[in-house]
Amino acid sequence: MTITASLFISVVIISFLLWLGQLIRKHRLAIKYSLYWVILSLVLLIVVWFPGILGILSKVLGVYSETNLVFFVGFCLSLWIIFWLTNTVSLQSQKIKKLTQAIALIENKEKRDDGSD
Repeated sequence: MTITASLFISVVIISFLLWLGQLIRKHRLAIKYSLYWVILSLVLLIVVWFPGILGILSKVLGVYSETNLVFFVGFCLSLWIIFWLTNTVSLQSQKIKKLTQAIALIENKEKRDDGSD
């Protein structure tokens, strides 16, 4: 990778980290959701600054080329993120259902109380 490409990618990643910090500071993104993005960004910065690490890692894991390793790790991370988000949506859906039922019961009780007066 050329020095220009490394610098450009580093600037993009650092800009992303700064933007992520702004979102957290303005309470538009929870820290627990941003932690994974911060870790991933830092790992990417390390790989950009020290590209030999990727070659060593691919040899240790027995992967034919560095590109295949990057695509495989990206694919696994994408699947993990999709599963995690699906789980989060499922939990939120259950909570919304319980809240809706609780509100309906409260409204029904209020109607009965108003009708008995």
